[in-house]
Amino acid sequence: MPTALVANPNADVVDHGSRRWILFGTHRRELRTAIEQGSDFETVRDLTTSLPGEGTVVVLSEATTEPTIRAHRGITSTYEVYYCRDSSGEPVVTDLFRNALARLDPDDRVVPDRAIADHVLYRTTPMNSYVDRVHRLGHGETLTWTPGETTPRTELTETLEPDPTVATGDAVDRLDEVLSAVCAPVADSTLMLSGGVDSTVLDPYLANPTESVTGSFDTPELDFESEYARTASELVDTDHEVVEMAEADYLERLEAAVDALGMPPHQLQTPTFDGVFRGTDARTLVCGQTADAVFGLSGSLERGRNVWRTRHLRYAPTIGDTLRDHRTVLDGLERHPSDPDGQAMQFAAYTDVPSAVETIGRRRYERRQRARYEYAMARVPSPTGDRYAQHMHLGHWVDFFCEDAGTVWRQTGLARGCEMYMPFAGKGVAELALGVRSPERYVDGGEAKHLPKKLLAEWYPEYDRHKPKGNGNFPADRFLTSGPLAAVFDRYEVPEFVPDSVLDGLVDRAPGFAWSLAGYAIWRDRVLRADDLEPAAHTRSVSVAPTSRPTVRQR
Repeated sequence: MPTALVANPNADVVDHGSRRWILFGTHRRELRTAIEQGSDFETVRDLTTSLPGEGTVVVLSEATTEPTIRAHRGITSTYEVYYCRDSSGEPVVTDLFRNALARLDPDDRVVPDRAIADHVLYRTTPMNSYVDRVHRLGHGETLTWTPGETTPRTELTETLEPDPTVATGDAVDRLDEVLSAVCAPVADSTLMLSGGVDSTVLDPYLANPTESVTGSFDTPELDFESEYARTASELVDTDHEVVEMAEADYLERLEAAVDALGMPPHQLQTPTFDGVFRGTDARTLVCGQTADAVFGLSGSLERGRNVWRTRHLRYAPTIGDTLRDHRTVLDGLERHPSDPDGQAMQFAAYTDVPSAVETIGRRRYERRQRARYEYAMARVPSPTGDRYAQHMHLGHWVDFFCEDAGTVWRQTGLARGCEMYMPFAGKGVAELALGVRSPERYVDGGEAKHLPKKLLAEWYPEYDRHKPKGNGNFPADRFLTSGPLAAVFDRYEVPEFVPDSVLDGLVDRAPGFAWSLAGYAIWRDRVLRADDLEPAAHTRSVSVAPTSRPTVRQR
């Protein structure tokens, strides 16, 4: 019997005729109305693609005249669809990877080579899942599946197109309009407030009075970010809650987050997000994630811009680290944007490249980089302009579609019975950004991510938009040498796919790479091999049978 395991507490389940629909995202009301008026799958899918927010739709049918399972993931949607045949052969569709994994016996949870390569390079599997038998629906793709008659078939049916009405001069006003439309359906929410531009600018678009929450470890290197959050909460006048956590408990909290998530943790901030989901009473939260990928990743922009403007220095002798670094970045910018070693393809590649290549081999490295390039470029227009503009365009969309931190953090929330909205992942926001050519959409007068910053300045002129950027990222080097992760490889053996030559001095030489290996090892031992893994306790099980009405039960 085909079954959908639904972890999202806000997902709508709608019965109509022989179909059972499951709706995720920001515009469920419009989709529900269309379904209740008798719309077919194609009509509902087209409505989903026309709305400015993000969303995913799944439909199960008991009719013999149409596919049993269909789904569409919006082109910018971070609402996931995982699907598989479980260990008993039954078809399963779910919005939470952990739920799919729990339906497989440990012996059926096989990690393929491409997943290992992806994790080594990106800390995630940006186009697939971590396990061979569990498939993942891609951005803008439609799934069609009649188990027993056909194998699952996917097709890219939606892409992003630039908004032709956008001019650079009126982009800020248009961003105001689009955020209003994307946030309007989000009710009774709590803002995840870091104090940065991305979260602070969302406050005026949410229902008032807005409540806000911040997760905070007592890590000295992040004290300034806690102050940012406090200052921002006073500025926007929210009822602010701080979920405080001890750095000494970081490993324990990391283990708990991986247990809940069912995947490797991706970024070091994952326990922070999990701590918020566990520590607040709020069940619906709003996050500013993906704004950087749409409007500008400051570090990559500024570094690339400075090198491109001073490219004549290629003729200077490479004396000193600064000039050697300059030469390396310039070499990346002068390559074709699709080049695996080009600057664009280094976006969202969290690795020490030599260590990664030595671990997985040069050929596999190039294939995985090529796969990311093809995935992103199938969904957005080709880059134009000079080499710098081309690399920034491609790199930001690779980051948007393949970085996955927001997806992982939403999955963490779903495992805890929370939903996390991400307004900057709305289709209207993405197409607005595409309407401004690269690199003007990312940087103006030397200011990166200038569009949301200018909008924020209109709402809150006193906000210091030039303060140093924070990202909540813990100091991996200290954590792994003298901090809470110093003994992680004593507790969890280094993954067997890592050659001894890479391990020599790894923590000191490449702490980010070591973090990737630690996250994988924790997941392998606590989740992948677990024989008692269960779906999230609050999961709803939705199914249809050929000869009976649809049924729904609470797990």
